[in-house]
Amino acid sequence: MRETVLHRLWEEQYLLCIPLFTTSGETLQVLAAGKPNSGSGPDFHFSKLRIADHLWSGHVEIHLHASDWYLHKHHLDKAYNAVILHVVWKADAEARREDGTFIPTLALSDYVSEQEVFKIAAALGQSADNRLLCSTHLNKIPEHLKHSWMEDLFEERLNGRSNEFLHWAEDTSDHWDEVFYRALLRGFGLNRNGEAFASLATALPFQVLLKVRTDLLALESLFFGLSGLLERIRFPDEYSQALIREYAFLKTKFKLSSDACQTPVFFALRPANFPTVRLSQIAVLLHRSPNLFDRITRVESLADLRVLMKTNTSSYWKTHYSFGRGCVFTLRETSARFTDLLILNTVAPLLWAYRRKTGKTGCPPVWKWIGAIRAENNRVTRLFNKEGIPVRNAVGSQALLELHNNYCCKNKCLQCRWGRYLLYGKY
Repeated sequence: MRETVLHRLWEEQYLLCIPLFTTSGETLQVLAAGKPNSGSGPDFHFSKLRIADHLWSGHVEIHLHASDWYLHKHHLDKAYNAVILHVVWKADAEARREDGTFIPTLALSDYVSEQEVFKIAAALGQSADNRLLCSTHLNKIPEHLKHSWMEDLFEERLNGRSNEFLHWAEDTSDHWDEVFYRALLRGFGLNRNGEAFASLATALPFQVLLKVRTDLLALESLFFGLSGLLERIRFPDEYSQALIREYAFLKTKFKLSSDACQTPVFFALRPANFPTVRLSQIAVLLHRSPNLFDRITRVESLADLRVLMKTNTSSYWKTHYSFGRGCVFTLRETSARFTDLLILNTVAPLLWAYRRKTGKTGCPPVWKWIGAIRAENNRVTRLFNKEGIPVRNAVGSQALLELHNNYCCKNKCLQCRWGRYLLYGKY
């Protein structure tokens, strides 16, 4: 057994899912493991713990044996008076500070066997090449466990994403059309411009949107103007000049401000994903589809939903990607893949939140629809596919994203059913 392994166990909180107790029997909850200290003094600084009913902030010292505290003469060093927990493998002594006060002790051997520690250490040794910690053992997991855990992971991801929409619903007094408006803007922005697009919902209140929705030029002018894109026009033409005039008028009329808006980016984006194109597509969708959220809640099939969410740009953007610069005519419809991403990341979790909030059983079958969407092809799904975990549909790819981002990347192996099975033979 090496002390460095215990350091890693503590730092990555492998025992986080297990109820912990000090050697004196008090409950222990780790709120923050702390920051590793490579210099002199305690091993981890700025740790936060709840021991019994008391909150503690301070340092954590780690040893193989509790008696090492005295062997290293920490009991004579005032620098260790701020230690709030002594983490050891074997508790063969009681540690006391220089001022004589007792330090609570956590004995890791009470919770994990030496063999299990070696398994974890071996896995840690394989993580340097960016593989999964359990990559060489995934083939040992029974098929039924693979499927059941992935189903639960998908629901966990769906609940997590819908929680945000439930908070938005509370903020708007359950005005679901407004929640959908904000979610739609962020969804069209994808990862690069999602937050920038979402900031438009703050600058352009939903009630103002309703007043201008029937005028496509007005709607586009507000989207482009508030996002700061009109200020960046280098080659003004008739269309852009009309937008500038309309924006100046509407901004004054409705007393709008762009201060809270983030300017979207173009860098490293394909032309089809340029913010100019995407904002025009949103404008057309909102312009042509009144009561869009209500229609979505009543749609009867995934095919109908795809038709409802598919949109185009205004005529100008069929021959332009940016202001004043023409290109060959292209029908700027949202692609089938983009529409499915919009359903996956925006529409489905929003409908799930709506059903959780209202209890309405007649809502569209979100789970069934996502199961009919092709699996995403991204870095995470390719990683798992390489390790023998292929996915058949978007339920599987969404589950793997949840697993990778919230378990694998955070080394929560003991909170993962696959990890517990590989370590303990049960889950």
